[in-house]
Amino acid sequence: MNKKKSFEDAMKRLEEIVQMLENGNLPLEESLKVFEEGMRLIRFCTNKLEEAEKKVTILIQESGGGYTQLPFGDEEKKDE
Repeated sequence: MNKKKSFEDAMKRLEEIVQMLENGNLPLEESLKVFEEGMRLIRFCTNKLEEAEKKVTILIQESGGGYTQLPFGDEEKKDE
């Protein structure tokens, strides 16, 4: 798989793979090959999503009108 592949390209290929497998017209060996490619693409997409999640920050308005930046997922800790 091309390391410079975009998330969108990987998702598009995954959709193609799912359709190919759902059709059931592939021989067993080809189905296994395509399934393995799909698994690699899933790992790639999962890694991309995890990277994006780490970059996301949420602005939370404080009672005084200011804003605090918290890493994604930490907004619940602020409320405690």
